[in-house]
Amino acid sequence: MRVAGLDFGTNTCLCLVADIEGSQLHVRSDEVEIVRLGQGVDVNKALHPEALLRFDATLAHFAKTISRLKPERVLACATSAARDSINRDELIAIGRKHGVPIEVISGEKEAELTFRGTLSGESQGPVAIVDVGGGSTELMFGEPGRLESRVSLDVGAVRLTERFGVDVGAITAMREAVLVAIEKSGFSADGRSRRVIGVAGTPTTLAAIDLKLSKFDSERVHGHRFTLNAIEDWIARLAPMSIDQRRALTGMEPKRADVIVAGLVCLAEGLRALKENELRVSTRGLRYGVAQWVAER
Repeated sequence: MRVAGLDFGTNTCLCLVADIEGSQLHVRSDEVEIVRLGQGVDVNKALHPEALLRFDATLAHFAKTISRLKPERVLACATSAARDSINRDELIAIGRKHGVPIEVISGEKEAELTFRGTLSGESQGPVAIVDVGGGSTELMFGEPGRLESRVSLDVGAVRLTERFGVDVGAITAMREAVLVAIEKSGFSADGRSRRVIGVAGTPTTLAAIDLKLSKFDSERVHGHRFTLNAIEDWIARLAPMSIDQRRALTGMEPKRADVIVAGLVCLAEGLRALKENELRVSTRGLRYGVAQWVAER
């Protein structure tokens, strides 16, 4: 069955079209656009008119891909920015206009689908995932096919950047915000040794920078590894840079330059919360889980 699974996040919108045969998923198209849908949501609790215009243009492009590839089923899931906005119906109306049904999902459902999508095709054994979004960060652990624990934290790369700014002095406040969110959530690792996977734009962008990729290469990024110390070293290197200096780095996605440090703080503290010292980057994530979910409906 051919399906389309879309992920409308606080910073990034993604559109996956894939053929699903049993447990196998074969990608036909996988597109990513940085929309910054969550512009101002942390303060105003509403989707900004400019963000909705950008979203409309992006969805028009995705709709052309969907029309060309003709999936049997289509589903988009909107996450943190839509959850927190009083005018989320405007987002859903844009989806209806372009023939794309949108569901606003809870943080817990987001974690569940991310876990499933990230682990599609993975080997068995204990695993944990840190998913750093623009508005929220999800921590989860279990084994392929069995999610044991999950939590959605109300901190993310865009939210923390808008709240604290981009100066090097903001790092301490960002860390405190993440630690408070973890403490309030009651999340606790179970002490079992697990391999950790980092998903979404923060770890994939860091991998591209670390590999000095002039053009994003999913095959090289997928599976790239970072220790906690390496992530902290990158925070220390990037934080004092101006936004223009960050944009000039080989591998940096220009639209992510302002939020990368906040995202890395979430990534580092998430890894600490899991009591692990290394993670592996995955280019998969929520959209893969959405595709599998819609195939079963």
